[in-house]
Amino acid sequence: MTAIESTAFGRLESEGRLLKPAHKAPTKQAGRFGFRGEIAVSLDPPVNLEAAFASARDGETTLSFLAGSLGSYKQLPALVEMLGDSAGPGGKYFIYVSDLDRASRYQIGFNDVSLYVLPIDDTSVYNELIDFLYLDKTKMKKFDTAEKIDVIADGAEKYDQAYEVISYEEGLKRLGL
Repeated sequence: MTAIESTAFGRLESEGRLLKPAHKAPTKQAGRFGFRGEIAVSLDPPVNLEAAFASARDGETTLSFLAGSLGSYKQLPALVEMLGDSAGPGGKYFIYVSDLDRASRYQIGFNDVSLYVLPIDDTSVYNELIDFLYLDKTKMKKFDTAEKIDVIADGAEKYDQAYEVISYEEGLKRLGL
């Protein structure tokens, strides 16, 4: 059984960043640990990555998958700083941002980590991921949370569509910030 301490979640857990967990345990896939809840990005001011889904492999120091919602594009650097070495070049990271217009879809690099930065309206991160990764919503309803994390993480791992690559600063300009 995969323990949280043997994954990239170990540091996040020890820092008290894994909040409101609906799931914080091994998933059905051997060697995978999953999380669904909120992740504290900063304490002052308080900022959370909301409706977060994440997974990590036993013995690996980086999250293999992360998705969640931020209230503002300006919060991206704080998220990346908080993740630190828990995010790596091989991971798939989908960050939904409330203040992006609906047509905006970018890939933004922070050091060697690439984020898919996407808009979100009144829907949930879960529903966005199901649509975005072309998952079967009817099948997903039958799964428990651990199975849902597995299916979403597997879909994210296979996802290879490219979006316009821009810098964080270019994104600020496009948003008029």
